[in-house]
Amino acid sequence: MSDMTILIRVDNDLYERAKVRAQGQGHTVESILAKLLTDWVGPPPEPEPAYQTYTVKAGDTLSKIAKEFYGDATKYPIIAECNGLEDPSRISIGQVLRIPALTPPTVEPPTWEDLDISWIPSPNSNERPDPDNITTIVVHATANSTLIDVISWFQNPTAYLSAHYVIGKDGKMVQMVKDEDRAWHAGKSEWRGVPNVNDYGLGIELVNLNDGQDPYPEAQYQSLVKLCQALAHKYNISTEDIVGHYQVSPGRKTDPQGLDINKLRQDVAAG
Repeated sequence: MSDMTILIRVDNDLYERAKVRAQGQGHTVESILAKLLTDWVGPPPEPEPAYQTYTVKAGDTLSKIAKEFYGDATKYPIIAECNGLEDPSRISIGQVLRIPALTPPTVEPPTWEDLDISWIPSPNSNERPDPDNITTIVVHATANSTLIDVISWFQNPTAYLSAHYVIGKDGKMVQMVKDEDRAWHAGKSEWRGVPNVNDYGLGIELVNLNDGQDPYPEAQYQSLVKLCQALAHKYNISTEDIVGHYQVSPGRKTDPQGLDINKLRQDVAAG
């Protein structure tokens, strides 16, 4: 925004009195005049929302038009308000309507306070080569049917297995290894040409038989989405780096069978 110079004619006596008073308040006459003008005019107007136009055709209704542009017929009041239509049912063929762009709602990713996560430590972990290098989330299936059995197995020091998080069928979440530590979940693995995913990945185990038939209940799936959103936000992990175990260990692992990783990525990104 550029400045403009405005010429104001006043007599010498008025100017000198204004100058003395302004200096007494630590200002200049010019700055006081500029503030007076700003207060009088008020703040700049809000910019006009972006919109496109649509010419009404035979058979059109506002609901039908809203469905076409927004995918939701119930949003027709947005078009009615933008066009000053007191009666949304009265539109005519050839009428040009403004169709405002929808502003997507701002959705904050879940915080740790939003997540109900229990802490049950596993002895099966060690230090990461670089605790600050966390770039990937690996989703697994336990090939087990109960959360308690998974926890018990990961607490067994002879199992040599663990994950950072385990999610039960009911959506209950348990953390068993600290994020900054190296859980033993991926085994021989590679992602984007970098081997040893355990060094830089976070492992999430879903209680599931991994037979392609055992479902992932909605409560479990929603907990997975929220956890991935929180982790991706915390460590600046791309949704493309949310992967299944089978993707980092192809030919060796198949889990999590029956879980659509691409849909998971989309749902995480939508949040």
